[in-house]
Amino acid sequence: MKCPRCKQNLSKEIIIDINTSLHVDSCNNCGGKWFDAKELEQIDQLIEPTLFEIRNIPNKREQIKPMICPSCNGITVMRKAEHDRDKRVIIDYCSKCNGIWLDKGELQAIRKENWLITLKKLFKWLVIGE
Repeated sequence: MKCPRCKQNLSKEIIIDINTSLHVDSCNNCGGKWFDAKELEQIDQLIEPTLFEIRNIPNKREQIKPMICPSCNGITVMRKAEHDRDKRVIIDYCSKCNGIWLDKGELQAIRKENWLITLKKLFKWLVIGE
């Protein structure tokens, strides 16, 4: 499989999480990662509170460039969507195979959350029950 960003061969990488470990395709050149259908959901829910959020993601112009799905034999153009948790992260997804491409730094960005936001959510959950 080829990287949709820089066209280099993807290699297997193991992402180890608290509840699971995933074998994803990763680009050693640009640092992007390919998640097959439903793989990202397995690790996307874990939030790491942090004092300061430092995002190391591509700029918006780079993120919105069209890309071809690496899993669908180079024929399907992936769609773009803002991530629910971090609107600065624009994910690329294939509507045919449901795979997701994350550029370098995007996985870390969607998994980190400022402590103040985390405390606010906790307070709402405790007091209001949301």
